[in-house]
Amino acid sequence: MEFIHFVNKSALNIIKNNGIEVESSYRGPVILIFPLIRINFKSPSHAFRLQAIKNNLNLSIVESWERIGALEIRQNNEKVYGAIFSLNAEFYPMKVNIDISSSIAKKFVKKIDMLDSSLVIYDCDKSLSEVVANSSWKKYTIEAKFEVKSEIGLLALLECFKKSGGGIWGALSIYCLISKNIEEKFIKEIVDF
Repeated sequence: MEFIHFVNKSALNIIKNNGIEVESSYRGPVILIFPLIRINFKSPSHAFRLQAIKNNLNLSIVESWERIGALEIRQNNEKVYGAIFSLNAEFYPMKVNIDISSSIAKKFVKKIDMLDSSLVIYDCDKSLSEVVANSSWKKYTIEAKFEVKSEIGLLALLECFKKSGGGIWGALSIYCLISKNIEEKFIKEIVDF
């Protein structure tokens, strides 16, 4: 399975020589990566529906993730680059964060509850079913944190999200975190946006 990591020009030079290194951030010492699979844009409101349709029709998978994952780099008016790479079993387990909106939460919970717990674990004191059932808000978004044990677990989790009606829109709707450096030999391609 392929992933992408977004960087600016100065970080690109480091990656070319040393690979992608773990960085300290508010998330801890990790690398923020995005899975290169098609997940359609889903607008947060009617006002953006046409834009979501255009994105789904016109953007490649890589371009779609660039819209989501490189927002901070673009906001700093810097050139965006994406390092595309594959990961083997040594990079698992992997943390995965997904923004679950109230519009899909109940469907998503049903699908997640059917997954083998040896593949995907909801990373919270309560079960996701409890969190959704106990929400007193009509509209909400849960930043759900999971741990996937393998590529099969990651694909199963993302498939549950898609089949529940989930989509990407806001910055970091779905992202993965790994805590191990990615050697330059794993990098297949550098994309210039």
